[in-house]
Formats: sequence, structure tokens, C-alpha cells
Amino acid sequence: MAGSGGKRKGAGRPKGAKSPRTIDALKVKQEVQDRIRKNANKLVNAQLSLATGIQMLFVIYTNSKGIRSKPELITDQETIIRYLDGDLDLNTDEEYYFMTTRVPESRAIEDMLNRALGKPTENIDLTSGGEKIARPIILAEIKPRVSGTKKKAE
Repeated sequence: MAGSGGKRKGAGRPKGAKSPRTIDALKVKQEVQDRIRKNANKLVNAQLSLATGIQMLFVIYTNSKGIRSKPELITDQETIIRYLDGDLDLNTDEEYYFMTTRVPESRAIEDMLNRALGKPTENIDLTSGGEKIARPIILAEIKPRVSGTKKKAE
């Protein structure tokens, strides 16, 4: 049977057309990018909090029997301001206030700086062990082959 198998003219997907799998992946990518854009301010604020570290104020209450409660996070702005200003009656027999911090994350700091200032160039030396690498000496220039043409016999 002549003509079966091999390359056939006009067969296959047109040049430059995307496969259905690629189209689906692009749709998902676009949806994710849209969600990120809608929440950009929240994400930047969260990353800034990670980069700068977080301070939290807690209180432990002690009842009349001397039993202490679990630490409770203080979210009331007025109480936090009074604590920071030193106007809060601290560490009585009934209440014990303390501040704790979450350390900054260096990866968040690095990412924020890279976004704002651009990522610095990174050079990695894999061969010299820290020694200066000598410039290569070119002995002969190699010309690329021209494909699809045959030399005629002279």
C-alpha cells in the first residue's frame, strides 16, 4: 500500500495552535493571577508582617483559688496602647501581661526587597575553587555548518 504512514500534508495541529491541555493550564494560571491581583494589598501586608516580625500582647488571669488561665491574646487597641504607654496596671496578682514576638523571616525580607529593587545578579563559581579563572585562548575559529546544501565536486 503506497502512501500509508509517514508525514502527510495538512495532517496534525496547525503550527502555533495550542493543545487543549495547554489551553486548560493557561485558564487556571489566569484565574490564579486574577485572585492574586484582587488580594494584592492583603498579600503585601501579610508579607510585610512576616518580614518585620510581629509583636503580640498576652494576658494570663489568676482566679481566687490561684489557678492560672491559658494566655489570651489581647486584640483591644486601647489596652495595647495603655500597655505600651505604661499606663496599664501590670502584673498584679490577678493579671499578668507579657509581650512576645515572632521573629522576622529572612526569606520574606529578601522577597520584598527583590520585588521592590530587582533581584541582584548571582554568580556561582563551580570550577575554580575560588581562584581567578583565566580567560580562554581561542586557537581557531570554528564556522557553523550550513545545512541543506551539498558541495559540488570541483
